[in-house]
Amino acid sequence: MTKTYLIALAAGTALATTPALAAEATAVSAAAAPAVEGAADGGLEDIVVTAQRREESLQSVPVAVTAVGSETLAALRVANIRNLSGLAPSLQVTAQGQQSIPLISIRGISSGTSTNSVDPKVGIYLDGVYVGRSVGAIFDLADIERVEVLRGPQGTLFGRNATGGALSLITATPTGEFGLKQTMSYGNFDAFRSRTVLDLPALGPLSLKIAYLHDEIEGDVDNLIGGTTLDFTPRAPDFGTLKMADKLGGRNVDAVQVAARIDASDALTIDYRYDYTDSRTVGRGAQLFGPLPGSAGNLQRAILGFQGLTGGITNLGTERFDALAAGTSTDHMKIQGHSLTINWDPGDIISVKSITAYRKFTQKPVVYDLAASGGLKFTLPQFFGLITPGQIGQVFNPANQPGPNDYFYSLLTARSTSQKQFTQEVQFTVTQDAWDLVAGVFYFHEKSPAVDVLGIFQPIANGVVITTPIDAAFGSGTTRTVAINDSMAMYGQGTWHINDQIDLTGGIRFTIDDRETQLIAVSGAQGGMLKPGTYKSDYSRVNYAGILTWKPNSDITAYAKISTAYVAGGIMNAIPYDPESLTSYEIGIKSQFLNNRVRANFAAYFNDYKDLQVNNFVNGVQAFNNAGKAEIPGFELEVDARPTDWLTLSGNVGYSDFKYKEFVLNGVDIADIAKPAYLSNWTTRLSAQVDLPEIGSNGGTPFARIDARWRSDSNIVNPLPADPVLADLAVTKAYWLVDGRIGISSLEIGGGSFDLSFYGQNLFNERYYPFGAPVIGLTAIYDRGRTYGIELSAKF
Repeated sequence: MTKTYLIALAAGTALATTPALAAEATAVSAAAAPAVEGAADGGLEDIVVTAQRREESLQSVPVAVTAVGSETLAALRVANIRNLSGLAPSLQVTAQGQQSIPLISIRGISSGTSTNSVDPKVGIYLDGVYVGRSVGAIFDLADIERVEVLRGPQGTLFGRNATGGALSLITATPTGEFGLKQTMSYGNFDAFRSRTVLDLPALGPLSLKIAYLHDEIEGDVDNLIGGTTLDFTPRAPDFGTLKMADKLGGRNVDAVQVAARIDASDALTIDYRYDYTDSRTVGRGAQLFGPLPGSAGNLQRAILGFQGLTGGITNLGTERFDALAAGTSTDHMKIQGHSLTINWDPGDIISVKSITAYRKFTQKPVVYDLAASGGLKFTLPQFFGLITPGQIGQVFNPANQPGPNDYFYSLLTARSTSQKQFTQEVQFTVTQDAWDLVAGVFYFHEKSPAVDVLGIFQPIANGVVITTPIDAAFGSGTTRTVAINDSMAMYGQGTWHINDQIDLTGGIRFTIDDRETQLIAVSGAQGGMLKPGTYKSDYSRVNYAGILTWKPNSDITAYAKISTAYVAGGIMNAIPYDPESLTSYEIGIKSQFLNNRVRANFAAYFNDYKDLQVNNFVNGVQAFNNAGKAEIPGFELEVDARPTDWLTLSGNVGYSDFKYKEFVLNGVDIADIAKPAYLSNWTTRLSAQVDLPEIGSNGGTPFARIDARWRSDSNIVNPLPADPVLADLAVTKAYWLVDGRIGISSLEIGGGSFDLSFYGQNLFNERYYPFGAPVIGLTAIYDRGRTYGIELSAKF
């Protein structure tokens, strides 16, 4: 009753991302934040964005974009893209068990394949620099100034094509004045976070800022086989021996940022950025709902049936376990990047920007128990007895029973990967009374080696991952690849101001993608037919955008837009695949009224999606193919309101109706039964913040905030299993996540300004599983429950 009442209260008093806290925003600009005009008469602040690579008011730009400022990000404890889900309509971010691999969806387009040769469908940018891999996109930042969420295909102005949209993280620019911000928090699960941001006084034309973040939290699920080891030497000598984590779901991260700016002249600024993240995370525990129909599932079912004899742990059950047996080790990643941005603005007409960047990451060998089978005990002689006619007695033979370090995995997965990338972009902006133009050139190069170990029905003998005579039959083995990719593009977008009310915009981009995949070794379970060798492919595409904008007065902007984008094809391990493309038709209206105390933005779209790249598991074997055709109609609404000076309300709702029109899998068109995995048709976010008058002689503003996010049902399997029980379990039911914060801010003591607050996330301890996989059996991965703590911030 209490839970229902509080959610209803939030829904009744809130309607998107809190604008009063959203302050400044830019889309993909490494330049200084545009100025934000103060709110008149207590109304909402005017947010300035550069979604079209030039400064425009959020309410004037004919693009579906959401801006989230540093104060809102801090209130929601956002340190990386994992925590952005729901901040913008139709934006969904799901962890894929391993915390280093996000699954990001915008308007029904999903991105998140960990393989090094598949490009993201949602572009991620840091200070204007394109981040080439989904795995390498999980970097933590100590000083995020703002985040931009651009919804819809990005096919003309941005560094790489993206069919879904773009996320842009902008870090803060040095102020040139001394300033120190320190935030520390402690919570349950021994969660500790320390964030330090130091601005140094300018030294001539040089300004410098240094930031540091330490963030750790203990795992919330005990690992019943924690401390055991797996020696991968027979399959991958470079992996060595990996130790299983004692707890699942924990993280320990250190991140450093350095920002330097040189004001060389009134017309020339030079910005250098460096970021470094050292991340040690442990994947969340997977549990088994049951074997899937098919020969592999039947074999798994038989092995599960003998665990009472062999002493194994099945992880079988639908309720969230507090302890699991997981063959999961610590995932250690190091990510770093350098960027140099030069802005030359010689006059009011033309400006030039150059962005040069180098990024790299390394993911050390890690094993993750996606199949939830790390606790099974079964020996190779027992397995031979099970699959050999007339030899079932070998299963019961005392000489064949497993020892203390003998295990058996339905599916064993381990990997290591790395990437180095270089990007160069030069952009020209021309501003005239009658027209504007943005044009540029872009170059991207990357090299990314990867090693994947797959063991299908893999026995472990005395802690050693052994090779067996039946490896070829099941496809077990090691895949080694190197992806070398180049992308080059020229783009331009111009706007003709027909009169004071009507603008006509046209954009075009020509892209060339050169791709090379070196297949050094390939295991059969990768599902591909290509043999080891070097494979090259070239793609080129022209994309375009057209926008008609009508501004009948200063408070209303209406627009109609058509835009296209594509993602290059290539080879995923040994599976060749084709490019995907998308054409989007969109209409929108942005409005503000009641003396700018209410802001309402609406967009409706229709996505024509062709040759979409889809990843599936079929009977334990990976499948990656072009699904054919899909249509995605949808709409989005964002409403912000400040009815009084002490109350700020906001909310958003997004709807995407994803429908396959053609999806051929194993020669059969399954479009009628297929639904995209991990995608909710409906998303909603509600937020309310109360700021009371100052109290006491030292100031101090009491505040309270509540944020509620809701997602409708979503499948964790595509298509659903034939078994009706598993089909029901393969749907994550709709759920609310409610966060809150209460405290006092701007308390002046001893020359400093202090904030003290208590926070809670997932306050109602919702037990939900946003991710799972059909890997021989149907597995599901529950997310963390309630967290809470205290936070103290100081500013000098």
